[in-house]
Amino acid sequence: MNLLCGQKKGIGCQMFYKNRENTTTVESIRGGIVEILTNEMCGNMDMLMDKFSVRQTVYIHTQNTCETAEIRASQAITMVFADCDHNRIILCMGSSLQMCEPPESKARLLAGCQHENGFKDGMCAEARLSTVHGVAVDRENVIFFTDWMNNCVREISNDGNVRTLYGARPVPGKLHGEAGFCDGYANLARFNRPWGLCLRAMETELIVVDGHNSSLRKIIRDTEYVETIRLEQDMSKASTDINEVLQQPSQLLYPSEIRMSHTGDDVFVVNSSSHEVMRINLKRMLFRAVPFYFGVADTFRPEGLNITSGGNFIVGYTGYDVKNCLKDTKLISFQGLRLFHQERRPIYYRHLSKVEITQCLTFSLAIDRSRTDASVWITDCGADSRLLRVRLVLKWGFLRVLLLGVLKPVTGSVFSMLPMCVHHNRSSCPILLHIVKLLQGVCAFE
Repeated sequence: MNLLCGQKKGIGCQMFYKNRENTTTVESIRGGIVEILTNEMCGNMDMLMDKFSVRQTVYIHTQNTCETAEIRASQAITMVFADCDHNRIILCMGSSLQMCEPPESKARLLAGCQHENGFKDGMCAEARLSTVHGVAVDRENVIFFTDWMNNCVREISNDGNVRTLYGARPVPGKLHGEAGFCDGYANLARFNRPWGLCLRAMETELIVVDGHNSSLRKIIRDTEYVETIRLEQDMSKASTDINEVLQQPSQLLYPSEIRMSHTGDDVFVVNSSSHEVMRINLKRMLFRAVPFYFGVADTFRPEGLNITSGGNFIVGYTGYDVKNCLKDTKLISFQGLRLFHQERRPIYYRHLSKVEITQCLTFSLAIDRSRTDASVWITDCGADSRLLRVRLVLKWGFLRVLLLGVLKPVTGSVFSMLPMCVHHNRSSCPILLHIVKLLQGVCAFE
């Protein structure tokens, strides 16, 4: 797979971080790629930055500052999903789902019409949809997605046919699907602004975040039955983890993103309205808040979440940092390491006589296990709409220092605590090979 490692060279420019805002001007391009290589990092980044550099690449860029807000909203990239198994990135652009296959930057239509909002089943460009916030792909390459304004869950089959599976069906003469809150089979069930979704239990179930109903819904695929998951807050005594959050009474309130744990027993849900990330045990039907503010002021609100295979969070935030005089900001942080930082510039536009707002920051973690490489794909929506790739690249200078330290340990250093290695006439040192294997085989997101 070349999902993460393929790279097409483009216009080069430099971006520097010195405890100030990024002032880099990205040139306007269409279909090309701008590569931004970070040479200096903020002093408050954690020790990972001593070992890794960040490479940020702009894959898709549309400059649309002259048009109306409605036109800008139809051109905005508001959702990204990294489908590593099929070597592609799935995007929501306006009222369409599109995909690109890195290193190519040209997007290809999957469903809908970018400039025409609506609700209609059919083949590829004949179908109509609204805004997509959640995507999941099963082993058969069937794409499931939440159609936000149409209050339903839909699928795109391998032949490109778009079909409404759960929730309101398209009704001729009505622009959007009916909202509601009731359990039932297939199209008898009702949702109200569904957001994230994920597959679980060997892909036999779909878990859907029903945003405006402030609930989680479970869909059993074999029976097509939609049911509400009845949850209670876990108020048990905190664990021995020093980072454990002291539990206060809480509830799901307009939840959005959802991510499955690697065990499959828990899901993590972003509860933006209460500045919380909830861990929900689907077996015990219990939820509790978990810590997620690492090196970020708690005045910021969580907007997005991804989970590494090691159980660490990559979190997207928006808000203000009064202490550091930051404006309305959006940023993405991994354990205190800032992967992205930009002024928040949402697009406010009118739809059906109501003011809507674009989702200005989403991201998706992608890991290429065949090459032990990792990237975070980011939608940077604003006056200009961009799809970015932030990639951690191992600094080989650090590796050389580490190897020299092991070969000739300094008394009192960490390296001096490692056991001395005797080669026994072997051509390579097993300790050094082990260290190299660790550094190459376990990326920072593992």
